Amino acid sequence: MSNAARHLFLGLLLALGLNHFVLGMLWLHTYLDPAPVAVAFALYALSLVLSLYGTARLRLPKAEAYLNLAIAIVVPFLVLAQLPVSEYNHSGSYQTWFVGGVSLVLAITSARGYPVLGWIGTGALWLEVISWGGVGLITTTGLIGALLMVLTAWAVGRGLRSTEAAAAEYHRQAAELQARTAQNLARREAGQRMVESVLYSGLPLLERIRDQAGELSDADRAEAILLESRFRDEIQGQKLLSDGVRLATREARKRGVEVSFNDEGGMDQLADDEASAIRDSIVQALNATASGKIHIAAPAGESYRVSIVAQRPEANGPDLWLRLP
Repeated sequence: MSNAARHLFLGLLLALGLNHFVLGMLWLHTYLDPAPVAVAFALYALSLVLSLYGTARLRLPKAEAYLNLAIAIVVPFLVLAQLPVSEYNHSGSYQTWFVGGVSLVLAITSARGYPVLGWIGTGALWLEVISWGGVGLITTTGLIGALLMVLTAWAVGRGLRSTEAAAAEYHRQAAELQARTAQNLARREAGQRMVESVLYSGLPLLERIRDQAGELSDADRAEAILLESRFRDEIQGQKLLSDGVRLATREARKRGVEVSFNDEGGMDQLADDEASAIRDSIVQALNATASGKIHIAAPAGESYRVSIVAQRPEANGPDLWLRLP
């Protein structure tokens, strides 16, 4: 609902509530003592204005909702105590103005998040009026209309709360999608920067390959293999890598160790200090591996963040099998 439509709707409800107030005031002189009735009018006006304009949120503050219930119980008591049944004008009278006014406040309370309080207040209103004038006055005092108003507000309130919940879920999903999109974009940009860094560092070797028409020395061939492995690491390793991990990986490969990485996002939600501690453990595992293979992975959706498995060809089982943290 737009602000203009919201203000118009609240204004219409205020006008309806003031209608009960003004028409009731015209009968103020008919009560035994107008003073308590005037207090009832003031309480009703306070409750009406707070219910409509006390908060911009759909749900009323709890204190305000319970205040509405208390006022809805006190106002009929104040008025009926000054209106003997024998003095009640059954036709054309607005002496029981509070029935329409209180039911409006209870309807607003129900629609704005407190349907139970709305029903309790309506029940109390019925009991007070019937105790005062008997069941014969149910139709002439407006109790049926009060019940229908609160019932309608209860249904409207359910719809509003359902709409609000759906809107909140939509915004939550939109925020998650935006966060994932930003995260993926950041990862792609980081990956692109890493690829550019690897290509730049390998540029001298690529130029030698070009200048020598592919005729490489053994040292150049070994360097080319290391460069190709590093390029693969940057694509597959991502957040598993640091300068220390890259250096330890290079040294392990020089010793003949086959090193592989696979980052599936297991470290995405880690704080910097936690990620740094895991990378330090990876460096230690790489330095401790003298031969064979070592595979380092960061799977998504597991109870651990990173797994490290190292095994020599001649061994019956892994020499190292860690799950971090």
